[in-house]
Amino acid sequence: MTTAIEVLPHDAQQHKRSATPLYWGRTSADGPTPEVAGTLGWNLDLIGPVPVAAADLVRIATAAYLADRRTPRPTTTFVRTFDLTAHTVNPEPWNSAPGELAEELLHWLTGDVWHLHAVPATATDRTLASLAPADDVMLLSGGLDSLCGAVDHLQDSTERIHLSHYDGSTAVRSAQNTASSWLQSHVSHPLRHHSIKIRQNGTPFESTSRSRSLLFAALAAATAATVSSPHVTVPENGFTSINPPLTTARGGALTTRSTHPGTFSRLNALLAAVDIPVTIDNPYFHCTKGELLERAHNRVGDALLAAAAATVSCGKLDGGRYLGGNANLNCGLCVACLVRRGSFTSGPHHDPTAYLVDRLAGPSRDSLLKRRRRDVLDVQQAVLSGIDEIDILAVGDLPPETDFDAVVDLCQRGLQELSRVPLP
Repeated sequence: MTTAIEVLPHDAQQHKRSATPLYWGRTSADGPTPEVAGTLGWNLDLIGPVPVAAADLVRIATAAYLADRRTPRPTTTFVRTFDLTAHTVNPEPWNSAPGELAEELLHWLTGDVWHLHAVPATATDRTLASLAPADDVMLLSGGLDSLCGAVDHLQDSTERIHLSHYDGSTAVRSAQNTASSWLQSHVSHPLRHHSIKIRQNGTPFESTSRSRSLLFAALAAATAATVSSPHVTVPENGFTSINPPLTTARGGALTTRSTHPGTFSRLNALLAAVDIPVTIDNPYFHCTKGELLERAHNRVGDALLAAAAATVSCGKLDGGRYLGGNANLNCGLCVACLVRRGSFTSGPHHDPTAYLVDRLAGPSRDSLLKRRRRDVLDVQQAVLSGIDEIDILAVGDLPPETDFDAVVDLCQRGLQELSRVPLP
């Protein structure tokens, strides 16, 4: 079954009548709530006068993200098929080779089949505020790695914009704000932090959001192109970037590829294809999470720990469903949380994070343990079996220039950190 969705400006006419329209900024027929909400309008007015190609990439990435979140995966198969119509100022590139690159990138990220159709739209004539030039745009996701990457660059002379994206998660939004405030308190100059919200109103039908990495990258590339920055920096440890499958049940698109080297390779090829003069890279690919944490800790000492405790790594964030729980806490037992906990075992510093598993008691804790049983068992199995070349290749292809031996060694070091985490 194919899901047809069209994302368009609030005052535009729909091109494909068989598609479900999502009006960006227009209220829905059922009430006053906008269908596509947030701080960013279709004209990307919060960013400024974005070059056309970069702005159209954001529109396409937003359309894909909204389609992804509103379409539940079928119970019998992982794969969905999307017929996606996006309104763009210059549709021509997106209906040719660059559009095929975007479809392939979305398939790589989500495991789904994507058919992209770009249709013409006219940008509204309005005065847009211009951002001051910058040398780098760095993602500030609210996670531990993004905080550590920002700390590692605190004292350099680069004019930098820290960029955040959030949707409906108050935990993520709070973590981003806390990280930004902490970073500002440790530099003498004003910290440039821009936070962008894009979401479809209402409860998402799909709990995963594998397309979000394209949206985040597109927002960063658009910001970089607007401020004449040639770089987007994505701080992420290499073990999480590779995200090797811990068991044979994981792998391929079933394993998140948000910051995989293959993702960056495809992103940069897409940017080059539409002449966006920006490259996206991860300078911490050679580090495990513990090594990245240690690097940041060496910069500022134990002052880092309080800020680290407020970051969000959890892949579930379902604490609100348990009696006595808290929706803003890292659960402590999903794979992402276990990797986080392992990072604190590589140095003398303690883990100051308040984990949900340590806050719950009785039936509530038993329920959490039951829900995380698969994650815990997979980590235990990986620790016993180890990680080899076949496991790494199961995630997907690596760029030809990748030092494969170094990647294997990196994953083995990451697994060693995981092995030191006490499991229930």
